[in-house]
Amino acid sequence: MDNNFQDRIDEYLLHGDTMSEEAKAQFLKEIEENTEKKKQYEFTKNVKQAMVSRGEKLKAMTEFQKEIKHGRRKSWLWISSIAAILVIGFFAINPLFMEKNSPTDNVRGDENDVFDMTAPTDSISNDSISTDTVMLLHE
Repeated sequence: MDNNFQDRIDEYLLHGDTMSEEAKAQFLKEIEENTEKKKQYEFTKNVKQAMVSRGEKLKAMTEFQKEIKHGRRKSWLWISSIAAILVIGFFAINPLFMEKNSPTDNVRGDENDVFDMTAPTDSISNDSISTDTVMLLHE
């Protein structure tokens, strides 16, 4: 393989737009006249096309992966938003369906019955606090 000719092939394939028309014509004439150089040129051209194709495929795969990742984030955002709405809705709507009872409905008797009650006389004698203790607490 002629390395000097390979450099000329690379220059033609990569920078052909900056080459002079005379240099392009001479290069193409040389390829047509020499079958070995033509094979080398065709091989290099195919490798370049394969690399460009691979680069495009990698770029497309990267874009696809970004879209998939973005789609997953979007899905999780939707799922978490719906869950948050359901939880908030439960706590906001649940009291509407509760019976409108007063907070003392679970206490026996009326609200003031606890304070109006008198203790039975037999329970005072069994009390653990003596009158002396009560007096000390008041002092």
